[in-house]
Amino acid sequence: MDKPEKFHWRIPWKGIALTFMVSMAALVIVVWKMANPMAVLHELGEFPLPFFFGALFFVLGAWIVDGQRIGLLARAAGHPIPWWQLAILLGAANFLTLVTPFAGGGGALVVYFLYRQGLKGSTATAVVMAGGLAGQFSLACLGLVMASTLTNVPSDLADYFRAMQIGAVVYAGAILALLFLILRSERFFQWVFRKKSSSRPAKWLEEFRSAMRLLVVERRGHYWGCRAVAFLYYGVYYTGSFLLLTGFGVYTPWIRYAVAVLFGVAPVFSPIPGGAGLSEGIAWVVLDGVLSPDLLSTFIVLWRTVVFYIPILLGGTIFAVMAMKWASKVILPEESDHTRG
Repeated sequence: MDKPEKFHWRIPWKGIALTFMVSMAALVIVVWKMANPMAVLHELGEFPLPFFFGALFFVLGAWIVDGQRIGLLARAAGHPIPWWQLAILLGAANFLTLVTPFAGGGGALVVYFLYRQGLKGSTATAVVMAGGLAGQFSLACLGLVMASTLTNVPSDLADYFRAMQIGAVVYAGAILALLFLILRSERFFQWVFRKKSSSRPAKWLEEFRSAMRLLVVERRGHYWGCRAVAFLYYGVYYTGSFLLLTGFGVYTPWIRYAVAVLFGVAPVFSPIPGGAGLSEGIAWVVLDGVLSPDLLSTFIVLWRTVVFYIPILLGGTIFAVMAMKWASKVILPEESDHTRG
């Protein structure tokens, strides 16, 4: 029998370039229309470097923390993975998250990585789904905690934090409802597959739901640990924006951190990769009147550099290396599935 043709994994350079162009265009418009570019360059030179590098340290260090969110669930599924491999993986996944709409591109890479580590496709998907829901639930909890514990909030910020509080409750409720649907709603899935109970998709879905029950119900200790790690991840990640704001000396520390959380939530719900434009607009609206146009533009440039451009460059490099390495060893449909004995 002829040897099957080798599959070549092509890196979507055009999409990556388009994402960079859209984000840079949004940044240029904000700076050019709202401030004096030369004044912004001057302020960039005056910004204290310890705050910049400290912010970058926390943003990149969050990859290590986030890796353990997946690591806990992989261990619960019987496949422990070294922490450093997960940190590298999450760096590449973060790159895909930043260049895809609704920050949703990194999950597929993690599923594929876990599959290559020996997990069945349904189990790998369950690990990523359970971990993703845990992460989003923790994000909602962080937003709720920050919005509910603030005191002496400036009047111009009160409405934003009230909206974040309401949104966090609604979002957490939606996540719990989805989790309940996956785990408990037998009738729904029986109705969907009532005429295809022996079909391949139905079997895959049942395996997926069994893996979800294992991770969320039977290994609930691991799952609560996953939620705690996810909460810590967002706490570490938003410290980067907090330090940048600290460099400008705005607000009290607790309000300053709440503002950092508010900025960080926007890209998650944006259909534009990386939240380009939306994030800048929110930053401008919230900080308008607190910082002068030149200082505000300087903050946006620094913020975008720390949370978007540098992670894309580093994460994209990691992803490119991983893709080239995997391309020559990809599991082909004609080959035996290594996850089935």
